[in-house]
Order: sequence, then structure tokens, then C-alpha cells
Amino acid sequence: MSDIWPAAVRDGWHPVAYARAVRSKPLATRLMGRALMVYRHSTGVAVFDDRCPHRNVRLSQGCVKGDAIVCPYHGWEFRPDGQCTRVPGSASCPAVAARSHPVTVKNGLVWTSLAENPSPFPALPSEIGNAAFDNYWWPVKGSTANLADAIENLLDPMHSYFLHPGLVRASRTPNSMQVDLTLGPWGCEARYTENRATMTWLQRVSEGDRVHSYGRYFAPTIVQIAFEDKRGLTIAITVILAPEDHHRTRPYAHFATRKGFMPAWLKRALITAFNLPILFQDRAALADQARNAARFGGPDYAIGPVDFFGPTIWRLLNGKPQAEERKTFQITP
Repeated sequence: MSDIWPAAVRDGWHPVAYARAVRSKPLATRLMGRALMVYRHSTGVAVFDDRCPHRNVRLSQGCVKGDAIVCPYHGWEFRPDGQCTRVPGSASCPAVAARSHPVTVKNGLVWTSLAENPSPFPALPSEIGNAAFDNYWWPVKGSTANLADAIENLLDPMHSYFLHPGLVRASRTPNSMQVDLTLGPWGCEARYTENRATMTWLQRVSEGDRVHSYGRYFAPTIVQIAFEDKRGLTIAITVILAPEDHHRTRPYAHFATRKGFMPAWLKRALITAFNLPILFQDRAALADQARNAARFGGPDYAIGPVDFFGPTIWRLLNGKPQAEERKTFQITP
């Protein structure tokens, strides 16, 4: 692995596919600039470099035969650990292997690491796959965005007033809001004591009287946005961000909502419809941010008084310590 990726990202585990998307055909995907191929065999899932070691064609263009992946060019067959097991036209096989990577299938995602010695598998938020909630994954494609910027975008409380007025916030004018901030080596959490005036009419109808909202960053690449009323959690949106390349990031988004009178399928349809324009607006802003920063040779960011997530994200992504800290302050109009 190249050292140009931050250590926590380079050595970590990342989702590369939804488990249900890995079926009878190999699947091409990408992680940290490396082309990968995922395929399903009788006992699980395998992840290889998307390159046959014989003549370097794409294994993702081949087919699955039993437990083996078959190269589309010369028909060489490779078992799930990458070892070549058959060469057509020969009774013997060379001591050749396709490069394989460690795999974990958990909570509906296929995870892998490109590191020689991967970090421990990350602890996932408890709402993912929790039967106490109506929950589902929202599959969307990757888009132009730097990893750190995509993480901060999901957590940044201020851009929503200007980028998403009428959707996430009722107006372009910030309302007074208390923020309780907790920082530590694990990441950071901001708890917002909500003002009803900041909510859109759709949020008021769907959530009722919101009491608190939360932005949580679990280093290195997991983000959660959660909302509570007086009875507890109403919705938790967990996003795991996978860096496909330096300027392309894919979000794996999971929604967990409190069970109630509304059928889960209808709730899913409404939530998806609500979030689609937000997704498009954020994608456009992140793409412009990445392209414009590149025009000037890379990011050169000033830090403002309410940029409380950015510095912690950058610090932990790059393997630097984040001290334990708690503080309370106000976001003012």
C-alpha cells in the first residue's frame, strides 16, 4: 500500500460492496485507488485485485465456476485464497496466485483492508441492523469528493442553512442553539439542544417535537446523525465513507427509525424522497470544493469559530492524538 493515504485510512477496514449485490457474477469495485473484484463462493465472499497474474486482464470480466474465479482471457482458475488451481491445456499449475485481501461480511456489507497488518475491525453503531428499529441501507454511488471533506460535510451544522434551506433548515438565518461538544481519541460528538424554529414543516410532521440532535464522528470513517424527541431516538443515519480514490468517495448510508404506525416500506420511500435533493446538493458542493481546491494546488482551509468537527477529523485521520475535552457553547444568529 502506498503511504500517501493517512495511516488510519490506509490500515483500516472499508466496505467495498453490499453483500446482496455480490451474486453469481464477479463485481468490480475500487478502494484507495486500487481496482478490486468481489465474488461469491460456496462458503463466503472473496476480494481480489482486479487483475489476473497471468496477462493482467480484469478478473471482474470473468465468471465463477464452483468456488473458483475464471479469467476471461486464458481460462486460468483461482480459488478463494487466490491460488491458481487450473490452467487449461496443462496438467500442472504454476505456483502463481491472484492477490487476495482479507474479507469480513458484517451487517450487510462486504469489508476488506488493503493493509499487510490491518487495524482491528471497527465497532459499528448499535443501531445498524438492530431489530428494535425499522432499518435499511440506501445504496448510492460514489461521487467526486475528498474523504475528509465528505466526512465534515455530513457533520457540519452551518452549511445546511445556506445549501439546504427549506429542507434541513427552515430558513437561511441560523437560530440560537446550544452545543455540547465531546472530543476524544475515538472521535467527537456534538449534541444540539434544538429550537423548533429551525425545523422545516416536514420535519415537524414526521418527528414531532425534536429535543436533541447529534452529530457523531467515529474515527476514521464513520459518521452518525441522530434525532431524539421526549420518548427517545426517532431516527439515526449512519454513513460509512469508503475512499474509492483521492477525489472520489462512496457513502454507505444506513437508516434506523423508531417503529410506529407507518409501514417500514412507506417510511423508507418518504425518507429516500426527502434525502435525494439533499444528496444532490451536497454532491455538487463537494465536487466544486474538490475541483477548486485542486486548481490551487490542494486544500488550504481557514478555521472558523463553529468549525468544531474539521480539526478533529483531520487530526484523527492522520493518526495524531485527540485529547479528551468537553465544552458547551451557543450557535448564535
